[in-house]
This record gives sequence, C-alpha cells and structure tokens, in this order.
Amino acid sequence: MTHVGFFKDLRTLTAQGKAIEKTLPPMKDRMADASARMAEANQMMAAMAQGAGQATSGLTSGVAATATITAARQTGAMINFNPVVELELLVMMPSGVPMPVARREVVQQIHLGRCQPGLRLNVKVDPNDLNGLWIDWVTPVY
Repeated sequence: MTHVGFFKDLRTLTAQGKAIEKTLPPMKDRMADASARMAEANQMMAAMAQGAGQATSGLTSGVAATATITAARQTGAMINFNPVVELELLVMMPSGVPMPVARREVVQQIHLGRCQPGLRLNVKVDPNDLNGLWIDWVTPVY
C-alpha cells in the first residue's frame, strides 16, 4: 500500500518538474547567462586581487591620512561570507588637499556599521597612486 503512495508522489514530482522546465528559458540561454555571470565574477575577483595588492602597497609605503565616506553601496557580492562594498571616499591628505577615491572593498561583517556616509576612517595612502589605499577598520578616528 505504501508503494502506491510513493509512485504517485514520484509522478506528481515529475509533472511539477516538467511544468517548471516549460517556464524556463532555453538551456542555451541559461548557459550563456551562467557564463556571463561567471565572467563578471572573475572580473570582480581580479579587480579585488589587484586592490589587495594596492592596499598592501598603501600599508607598507603609504602616508597616514583620514578619509570621509561620502557614499557606500553593497554590491550584492560576498567573499568568504563578507560583503563587497563600493565606497566613495574623500581622503584628506597630510598636505591638506582632499582627494576623491572610489573603490570596492571586502568589509568584514563586524565593520559594516562603519560604512556609513559621513563617518571617518584612518587610512594609509600612496601619495603617488591613490588606488594604493589601505583602510584601518579597527582604529577609530578622534
């Protein structure tokens, strides 16, 4: 008796699967979309790796400065369960000259509260290359 219920459920699931399949775009379109998303993810990862190298350069050879967040947007991407945030910063150089910098940054969950427009962050920046910027998420600005 239980076998009959099992086969009935199997037929129901098969019918539901076929109904869902009919509503989906053709397989070639789904594969093309998946390839485009993978290419986009690879591009983002390459940019993040380049940014990490530039941040290391800022950390090792940069000068201390402060940056004010003028805009922050989550990109929807996650790396190791940490969101990628697009930041627009106004970096106040030691010379007193403000420099705008835009970058994507992997921000640990615990530091997301510091990604608010108007908040200030300690940074180290390469004066010759503003992309060489390292953000100190831990030390507060006084």
